[in-house]
Amino acid sequence: MAVGDGPFRDAEAWLAERGVPREPLHVAPVEPEAGQAPADAGEVGAREAARVAAQSEADQRLGAAERAAAPTEPEVTPLEDEVARAVAFIRRSTATAPQAEGRLREKLADRDHGQRTIDLALEQARRERLVDDGAMAAALVEEKRRAGHAPARIRRDLRERGFEDAVLDPALAAAESEDQEAAAFAVAMERATRLTATPADTAFRRVHGHVVRRGYPDALARKVARQAVFSTRDGERAAGH
Repeated sequence: MAVGDGPFRDAEAWLAERGVPREPLHVAPVEPEAGQAPADAGEVGAREAARVAAQSEADQRLGAAERAAAPTEPEVTPLEDEVARAVAFIRRSTATAPQAEGRLREKLADRDHGQRTIDLALEQARRERLVDDGAMAAALVEEKRRAGHAPARIRRDLRERGFEDAVLDPALAAAESEDQEAAAFAVAMERATRLTATPADTAFRRVHGHVVRRGYPDALARKVARQAVFSTRDGERAAGH
């Protein structure tokens, strides 16, 4: 193999192959400081090892302090995670229309949430004003009263929507204390005034059905329908009724 071919080996060998004499390498000994005895290699190694160990221990303490000072995310328990999912469902369910707690309880149970989860989720939903049965029931009662609904029908309808009697009692107190016959007659009159051009028998049947559908008893509905049809006609009696 020609000189220079092959892998690079050693600078001293390379020079020797070209006739360049190799000079010995002299390393001057380290002079000890005044009053200090020279240390052998074993002592130097021990001191260096001790220094490295001390530095490593200091680094570990510093790292532990930094980790302790850094903010950490609290661990989320399985119950907290389930409650969060239940509250998210309530937010979606009430986004377009308010709902009673009773109905939401049924929906959450259908989604296999436990009773503890449902209670905690609804508690948070109340804090966020996602549900307010008292205010909602009062508003619905007022709306249905304007439509002429009887208190008995209102209670039945709102029960079906998930409201409990504890909420409905104060919301319906004023309506249930009214004179039911007078309230039914007002409903009948409102309908009868639209039927003055209709034959009396036909008007009576329509008014009667209208009052019954509003939740009043049949006998009361017949009575006020007869009175209303008669009252809207000049001296003409609702014959046969």
